[in-house]
Amino acid sequence: MTDVQFMVLVTIACSLVVGVVGFVALRLARRVSIMLALLVAALTPVAAVVAALAVNVSAMFISPHDAFVVRLVLGTASVLEVLLALALGRLVAREVRLVVDGARRLGQVPVADERADGGATAPVPRTPAPATAELAAVMAELETTRDRLAASRAAERAAQEARREVIGFVSHDLVSPLSGIRAATDGLRSGVFPEPTTALDGIAAAVDRMSRMIGDLGELSRSDEPPRRAELGPVDMAAVLRGVLAHARPAAAEHGVDLAEHIEGDVRVQGDRDDLGRVLDNLVSNAVRSSGPGGRVLVGVKSLEGFARLTVRDTCGGIPADQVPHMFRAGYQGDKAGSSGLGLAFVDRVVEEHGGRVAVHSTTAGCDVEVSLPVAD
Repeated sequence: MTDVQFMVLVTIACSLVVGVVGFVALRLARRVSIMLALLVAALTPVAAVVAALAVNVSAMFISPHDAFVVRLVLGTASVLEVLLALALGRLVAREVRLVVDGARRLGQVPVADERADGGATAPVPRTPAPATAELAAVMAELETTRDRLAASRAAERAAQEARREVIGFVSHDLVSPLSGIRAATDGLRSGVFPEPTTALDGIAAAVDRMSRMIGDLGELSRSDEPPRRAELGPVDMAAVLRGVLAHARPAAAEHGVDLAEHIEGDVRVQGDRDDLGRVLDNLVSNAVRSSGPGGRVLVGVKSLEGFARLTVRDTCGGIPADQVPHMFRAGYQGDKAGSSGLGLAFVDRVVEEHGGRVAVHSTTAGCDVEVSLPVAD
């Protein structure tokens, strides 16, 4: 066997042995950390070269001085190689840790989220992108997924808030037609209505309103989205007002309140008939309850300067000036016992959606509420 053949065989054998040892060490190192795995992967080829050179040098008949120099160079290079592998491995391991941090942040919201107390949480900072192309692509996918999750959570919160709002408004508004039905039936039993047509009309109007609201709740139970608003169209406010007064009169009679109406001309607005009816019903019901026995409620509709003016005047005795700015805030009850604080909040929201405005004025006798809505073209 020639010297060249011997060196080739020794080199192959050393490479195979070191490669097998490195493969086993790499499998074990992967379970510890990627840093150790990178170190083993980088040093295994170097160890194969060092082992092959060391064996060949030992087998050659060279001077001790030359053998010492070769071993010194190999030892120094090996130490430097280990240090260099550690330094480079730390860079790659740090980028992998960035990806791990990005994956850990998937459950966190990347934008400021509103707290229950009205404040805002600090925004969650984005993880810096790694320099390695493949790891940077993984990080970009993680950030995209986090944004999608945040958008999905925001949509879910909005749907839940909308559902709670609709349920709260409908639950509140069911009280009015139920009270009207109860007042009508009590009036029929006691003979308050000499002609039952008024009471029956009130019961029919109340049942119709309750059916529509129950339909809204039924639609809401089948979907996370709020009930779809009907297509807007011309609404005859005089007809809406008469329908509201039909089921409000029995309750007014039971409370001893004189309920009067004043309609001037043909007043039409572009909007949702059901929502506008609920607006008037809330205002009239509140006025009847607040006025008390012997009180008077005047409901008027007229067109003035391109706006439909809906007014509800009662004799509740007035409202404290410090409560007027808060009356349309959801949940605000003021001094009204038993009020849920939702009716006027619903009024304010619907009027705003129809491009109108609502104003409250306290007088010596009671309270004036005026709703202005753009008239239909």
